[in-house]
Amino acid sequence: MTAREYQNLTTPLLVDKLIDLEVVDEWSAFRGINYQYSPRVDIAVGPFSVTPNGNQTAEYNRILRRENIDRFLKRVYDLHIENIGLEWMNELNIPEFDFLTRKNQNARCFLAIEIENTSTKKHIMGSMINAASLGRIGIGIAFNDSVKRTFLRILNYLAFLKRVEKNTYDTTNFMILTKEQFLEILNE
Repeated sequence: MTAREYQNLTTPLLVDKLIDLEVVDEWSAFRGINYQYSPRVDIAVGPFSVTPNGNQTAEYNRILRRENIDRFLKRVYDLHIENIGLEWMNELNIPEFDFLTRKNQNARCFLAIEIENTSTKKHIMGSMINAASLGRIGIGIAFNDSVKRTFLRILNYLAFLKRVEKNTYDTTNFMILTKEQFLEILNE
């Protein structure tokens, strides 16, 4: 199965799981703004904050209180913690669930999901930054063990930069799952 086929499989399952939330494949964050880079996320979940100087913070906070969303995200969080907890040289400080889900107050979508299969480390880092920036919660789906290791190493590197007081990017709201874990959660 290709990453695109996986995306086509998981998108309708996500629609069923996240009742009443809009789910969009290949969502462009700044459509129609020609002078600005417009990252495209593999799967985005709304509501979408696309009006200038507006945001959906209050709506995202309301969504986070929904029982089905809370249960879904806690399951994602638990598997993410399991995935990063196995690192022997872990620079990461594991955030509390509530801190992670409230980190990006000025997001453009509720969830930004990137599915990575065979990309360069720089491409994967860009996907992580885009998902963490655009989504209230960013999720990286590692299609294989190599990508999972790359996700973890980049998270570790960014945490190291922060610890030694270098310029860095905060990816606190970015969680890593394997393709099997994400599919399992969607089918629960």
